[in-house]
Amino acid sequence: MLIQHLADQEPSIVNPYLSSVVVTLMAIALPGAAWADLRVGMIPDVNPSRLVRDARPLATFLEKKTGQKVELSVPTNYAAVVEALVNGQLDFAYLGGFTYLQAKRRAGVVPLVQRESDRHFHSLFLTQARSSIHGLKDLRGRTFAFGDVNSTSGHLMPAHFLRQAGIDPDHAFAQTLFTGGHDATALAIANGKVDAGAIDETVFKRLLERGMIRADQVRVFYTTPAFPDYVWVARRGLDKAIQAKLAEAFLGLKPGHSSDRLLLDLLRGKSFVRAEAAAYRGLEQAALDEHLLR
Repeated sequence: MLIQHLADQEPSIVNPYLSSVVVTLMAIALPGAAWADLRVGMIPDVNPSRLVRDARPLATFLEKKTGQKVELSVPTNYAAVVEALVNGQLDFAYLGGFTYLQAKRRAGVVPLVQRESDRHFHSLFLTQARSSIHGLKDLRGRTFAFGDVNSTSGHLMPAHFLRQAGIDPDHAFAQTLFTGGHDATALAIANGKVDAGAIDETVFKRLLERGMIRADQVRVFYTTPAFPDYVWVARRGLDKAIQAKLAEAFLGLKPGHSSDRLLLDLLRGKSFVRAEAAAYRGLEQAALDEHLLR
């Protein structure tokens, strides 16, 4: 089993708000590591280095369930995972709803499973606990943080719902920041670096549980309507038997089993269900409306 934190690859959608970022490579080869049979990638919805460390039990689990040697990679941005799928460098990947739509269009990926909560997901809009912001209209002229430009719950859907509320996310803010991840957005708000921002609801809960932010620092002032989000996908052409084993591995996770609870906690879910491409039609239209999908 090989776990890597990969450098940026050339993104399919260039973030117009950020300049290039230089990253540090980190590779950890575990004892007995060999050429991987199954290459697994995950979008860095939280700090990539932390995700690499935390995901080791997942790689071990997938090796046990599939009988394949697993290489697990976490790049420093969402677009790199899509590019890896397009270039045939990944077999199985954890994507957000928006990156799934990109990978489906460009690489024909197959949705396999998702957390039950991913069928009806939400973005949370946060501000400081004592802020004068109490609704979306209070955001005009403020500083605002999104996550990664290709994030569903950290950019696409917050921008979509802002526009529906009559607020143009391209021009309404005094300054717009793209932090790259949900945890970074929450910390920017908690530390007063921006007035408000939007993040993944499960990451927010996890940050509070781990004490990385406190309830007396931030508060939620708006919760979006539900939309479909994260999904595990297989590359087009991956052996059907391996696809079945991967799906069955996730579907078989039960919160009543102590070993399964560890993985479900890592994956920020309670159970998994089969994913359906048709469920993402509304999200696809939102991405088209925002001129983010091509």
